[in-house]
Amino acid sequence: MKIKTKLDKQLEQLKNILKESKSLSLDEITKAMGWSPKFKKENREIVETWLNNGEILKNKRNKYNLPENLGFIKGKFSNIKGKFGFVDTDTEGYFIPRSKFGTALDGDTVLINVTTPEGRGKKEGEIVKVLLREKNTIIGVFEKKENFGFVRPTQSFGRDIYIPKNFFNKAKNGDLVVVDVTFWGSDEKKPEGKIIESIGNPFDTDNMIKALILREGLSEDFPDDVLAEARQIPVTISQDEIKRRKDLRHLPIITIDGDDAKDLDDAVYVEKLENGFYKLIVAIADVSHYIQTGSKLDKEAEKRGNSVYLVDRVLPMFPKEISNGICSLNPHEDKLTFSVELLIDSHGRAIDVQTYKSVIKTAHRMTYTNVNKIIAKDPEITEKYSDITDMIFTMLELSKIIRAIKYNRGSIDFDLPEVKVVLDENKKVKYLKNIERGESERIIEDFMIMANEAVAEKLFWLEIPSVYRVHETPDPERVKTLNDTLSRFGYRLHSFEDIHPKKFQSIIEDSEARGINMIVHKMILMSLKQAKYGVENLGHFGLSSNYYTHFTSPIRRYADLLIHRILNIAIHGYPTKKQFGTLINYLPEVTAHISQTERKAMKVEDESVKIKIVEYMLDKIGDEFKATIVGFNNKKIFFETEEHVECFWDVTTAQNFYEFDENNYIMKDLDTNREFHLGDKMEILIVRSDLQMLEIEVVPTEFYHEYTGKRKEGRF
Repeated sequence: MKIKTKLDKQLEQLKNILKESKSLSLDEITKAMGWSPKFKKENREIVETWLNNGEILKNKRNKYNLPENLGFIKGKFSNIKGKFGFVDTDTEGYFIPRSKFGTALDGDTVLINVTTPEGRGKKEGEIVKVLLREKNTIIGVFEKKENFGFVRPTQSFGRDIYIPKNFFNKAKNGDLVVVDVTFWGSDEKKPEGKIIESIGNPFDTDNMIKALILREGLSEDFPDDVLAEARQIPVTISQDEIKRRKDLRHLPIITIDGDDAKDLDDAVYVEKLENGFYKLIVAIADVSHYIQTGSKLDKEAEKRGNSVYLVDRVLPMFPKEISNGICSLNPHEDKLTFSVELLIDSHGRAIDVQTYKSVIKTAHRMTYTNVNKIIAKDPEITEKYSDITDMIFTMLELSKIIRAIKYNRGSIDFDLPEVKVVLDENKKVKYLKNIERGESERIIEDFMIMANEAVAEKLFWLEIPSVYRVHETPDPERVKTLNDTLSRFGYRLHSFEDIHPKKFQSIIEDSEARGINMIVHKMILMSLKQAKYGVENLGHFGLSSNYYTHFTSPIRRYADLLIHRILNIAIHGYPTKKQFGTLINYLPEVTAHISQTERKAMKVEDESVKIKIVEYMLDKIGDEFKATIVGFNNKKIFFETEEHVECFWDVTTAQNFYEFDENNYIMKDLDTNREFHLGDKMEILIVRSDLQMLEIEVVPTEFYHEYTGKRKEGRF
């Protein structure tokens, strides 16, 4: 755990001084900070370090001040598909047009100048300085000349990178390569670099996913010292350890996971008591028992933040010896767990909550598929698992009671369709499959949410520094924009300031009945803030929950491992003064970090799926699909097929001229006055699948005869 150093505290002190004063010279800072003037050189070095990190800036008179006092803002840059970006601070986000990226790359810490006047809609800015590079490598395609070369970046970076001949590193013309940037460029000179790795054919999707992993600074492999530490952990459990725990091995506890899951970190048991109450035990792999704070395994897991589930591989948070072995709740094996035991009344309210260390032996490794078959009374599967069939139906009964409570309080059920890319043994796409959420998936979701809420509420009332899963109320401006869009479907939000999630849920239900749920779900989802980790309990808007955290997946999420450690302190008393201070200093930093790694994982996972879908559609050119209009911009109509493949029609390739009416959010054919609306269903033909741009172009079937592929710039 990183504890604030003396310099960190001094920086905080200086920032507080500068907030209340004008710009200060070095001598004035020395006096205000109580430093000795005798150490002027050392004092200057400290201040210059803060200057280089962008914590403070110099004005034209060579005095120091906070960036925000001089009209600049420090934040983290997020590049959105190379088309635009955002710079996020702790409190706000600023839109960055493509032309204002400068040399910034995704993840860089930057200074921006706000370019929109106060009170004028969305806040926009331009990047004026890169303070901290997230990484020094860029992925691109090598263009080899006789005495020099260039790398054309595949990620958004505005300029080609010059490569001197002695830094080709045997790369071939057209190869996808990794470049170490040695000079980031200036107004007069191009950026320069050296090739450190050649990946190969840029249109081989396996290479593309490898490049994606490298680009984002991720890794499939663990350092040797981390692997060595994992292999030293004893695989057997001592009798002394078992005696220290509550023994649940006599209970028919089961895991319920996907067919191909290997990291089984949660198990459940339900019993209906004679008084009509239910006993629910959620037993979670006790990763904190094996992974000691500050160990090599711990530091690597903290750095990764979470496991990343790509379309064709997993980048785990822990080595397989931990994730698939020691900590995985494999059937018929003694396993150490951290359990939440809830006594739930017939109305779904938790009457009593106990948390304790335990040992279990799961009776079966159940899959969602087989549990759904038991619920559907499949005779073969029911017979095979006859010893737990009654418990499965008790689980279903309890799950429906819990679900009703969530529904009544206004929890939003985003049952968005999800596509699963099924690969063959050669990692080629066999087919696309729509993921259905059955009762078994809902059972586990309901039980995990209830366990997470119970742990969060317990830690909150104990007033122990903790990690919360925060989902804040949406911004009124975004709700107003959503209202304008929803109004086109006949829906209206009456309050923008004090919106309740129940209102969204009622709209979602109505949209399902009208068959427009997919587009309405997505619009509502896009209007909400992104969930994150934080130290302040701000509640979870989407779940309509006052207390929420992540406790149930410590094999794949570092947040859950932290909660296990904090809860372990709580069940043994109250934190010592030292423990309390450590948590207070450490948790804000680590929650910000794991929120970022989660966002990175989501982006990489989505892009890996897109790579394979675009590859799959390469041999579907000319094929017809049914699709729904899901969006517009000035030149394009965006569709989603029934298989949930995203694609677009570039209207500038059509014979007629089209205009996007932003106020009414429609695309209009200016020659015929025909209008295209959100939610319209059409037959489309695939005309292009582009691995370089990761996009799929289509044309409505009725206009295919006039498609030329040529784009018009405007109407003359």
